[in-house]
Amino acid sequence: MMRQPTASLEQAGQPNEAPPSAQARATSSEQRAPEEPPPSDSVPAPAEQPPTEAPATPPPPESSGKQRSTVVRGTRPAQSASEVTLGRDILDTAPRMNATDVLRVVPGLVASQHSGEGKAQQLFLRGFDALHGQDVELNVGGLPVNEVSHIHALGYADTNFIIPELVQSLEVTEGSYRAFQGDFAVAGTVRMDLGAREKGVEFAGTLGQFNQRRLVVTVRPGEDPGTFAAAELGESDGFGPQRGYGRATLLAQANLDLGHGLSARILGGSYVTRFDSPGVVREDDLEAGRRTFYSGSFPRQGGTVSRHQLLIGVDLPREGTARTRLEAFGILSDLRLRNNFTGYRVDDRGDGLEQTNDGSTLGLRAEHRRQVTIFDRPVALELGLGGRRDGIHQTQRRYRETDGTFFADEVDADLTQTDVWGYAEARLPLGRWAFRLGGRADALGVEVFDALAFRDPRYYDGQGYSRSAFGVHWGAKAGVEYALTDTWALFASYGDGFRSPQARSLAEGEQAPFVNVHGAELGTRKEGGRLSFQASVFGSQVADDFFFDHTVGTTVFTGQTLRTGISAALQARPLEGVTAALSATVANATVTKTDAKLPYFAPLVARADVGWDKPLPGIDSILSLGTGLTLIGPRPLPYDEYSHTVFLADVQAALRRGALALRLDVKNLLNTRWRDGEFVYSSRFDPTSQPSLVPARHFTAGSPRVASLTLEVHL
Repeated sequence: MMRQPTASLEQAGQPNEAPPSAQARATSSEQRAPEEPPPSDSVPAPAEQPPTEAPATPPPPESSGKQRSTVVRGTRPAQSASEVTLGRDILDTAPRMNATDVLRVVPGLVASQHSGEGKAQQLFLRGFDALHGQDVELNVGGLPVNEVSHIHALGYADTNFIIPELVQSLEVTEGSYRAFQGDFAVAGTVRMDLGAREKGVEFAGTLGQFNQRRLVVTVRPGEDPGTFAAAELGESDGFGPQRGYGRATLLAQANLDLGHGLSARILGGSYVTRFDSPGVVREDDLEAGRRTFYSGSFPRQGGTVSRHQLLIGVDLPREGTARTRLEAFGILSDLRLRNNFTGYRVDDRGDGLEQTNDGSTLGLRAEHRRQVTIFDRPVALELGLGGRRDGIHQTQRRYRETDGTFFADEVDADLTQTDVWGYAEARLPLGRWAFRLGGRADALGVEVFDALAFRDPRYYDGQGYSRSAFGVHWGAKAGVEYALTDTWALFASYGDGFRSPQARSLAEGEQAPFVNVHGAELGTRKEGGRLSFQASVFGSQVADDFFFDHTVGTTVFTGQTLRTGISAALQARPLEGVTAALSATVANATVTKTDAKLPYFAPLVARADVGWDKPLPGIDSILSLGTGLTLIGPRPLPYDEYSHTVFLADVQAALRRGALALRLDVKNLLNTRWRDGEFVYSSRFDPTSQPSLVPARHFTAGSPRVASLTLEVHL
């Protein structure tokens, strides 16, 4: 993960009509290949818009002696203050060994991995406790990650199949202000663009503490970073009891030129993992010496996951400014998860809970962008249509802690959930002003077969129950932009977002009750090759909100809630070889009626990623140093409790000479004893003690200092 100095887009040959947020993601070269036109997901800025200098993402290095080319790729143009693109140079500044490390670079986002290396991360963003994805829309290479009506959590988004070395950039759209944002885009949307860093074959082998072993093999046959195949094998005993895991991932993508202006993209992959989960530690057990900080609770916790996915996309021949993309995708996923967060509080046989979720997803998507003239003014149009059908079989059963056998069936259901959507967005420039107006409609149909409905041996054994529901969500999007200078602008944005319901909660004939969010933002952004900056004040109102405590399976309906806050992010390349990304978000989340704080959200999140590359001519090598710093302020917990402050420092040092590179990664350099998850609820872990409903504090331990050494071979 070596970095090289960057060049501005003008130096790379970017046309003047490139959008302000266009990024150069390229390999540096002495010989430049012919320039590529912008891709179909890049809308040219209207001619009247002042030209802007866009930040450039520095290229990854190639081994000496190779011929390298420059490829310029555009991103969706930023049309709100909080949209940001984080390139490969920023991702390479700090250790990125898994998906959690990748997500932590997103401004204001907290990614917690408190239940083992195979379970989806718990996410916090902009005052929302998004659980495992219910308020953050995640997309990888065009493939949706969030799973609808999941047994464990709404919008369950397991990103552990991602190979960090393949993430070329993150396109972050915080808030719900753009028409392309769909289900679960309540606090924001994160899109990951995939690509291989270097032409040829790359081997990366890692050995680390706690018996960590990891091997990544990447093949990029040509100049296009988007055509690659990669495999990852990883396993570890974990930093404490019940934290071991093993996983295997395959990802491959091909960009194909079919001739006559027609191009295609194929992305496929498979992923499987088996992992253990430590459970929680009661604070009073730790203080009394009955448990250690890194103790596990019960031995059967953990699970297995697999995911298989395929996307086929076609870009139709361009006609003037018009460009059209068609995509079809399919995903097969399954999860078996066992956990016990409460011990013997509910049942003397134990509160062990096993959940399974087997899902299949089929989807179609069409996007069309063009520039038209209305009243002698250029208007950029973006249109989209799509549909997604999810079939799910899910179960939930209670098991005995003594032998793991089941004693109660709680859920056995088959679900079919279909979402059909359409959206439109138009942008009209008027001198230094630009106006954006759009809308989105999502129609949701749900069918449920509940095999356990009416099953009560005291009366009769029913044969299950079928029911269906339907609903439509209408959302408006709007924005105003004023260009103060060629590189500095003010923004005002508004947008309606939504979260689809849990299908099993719907009654026969019910109008599907979406959770609606109304969001607004005022902010500013400055674009530049050396310095990019953005700051905003935001607010989100949720009409009929709830929070779900997944540790005890309790849903609390709160009515109307309000999130407010401020955020700022900066990307800087002040000196040759230096890259920095800094961000901070302060948020507040309250119940409107009582002004009480919502539990678990993160009021303060700050992140700094800084890297430095230094050529060493004496030994014909490049030295790279980098760090990632995370600060999370105290989070409100139930019963007026607060979590501990978290400060983490990760560092890396790498030396590259020709085809060989050696990298040292140290996570949690200060060896801080930090709590990755903190909760307040009642529990009973000693079955001989008296039952009690008195709430107590619990936590899951974060990782101690972990060092690993990686050898890279580039052929």
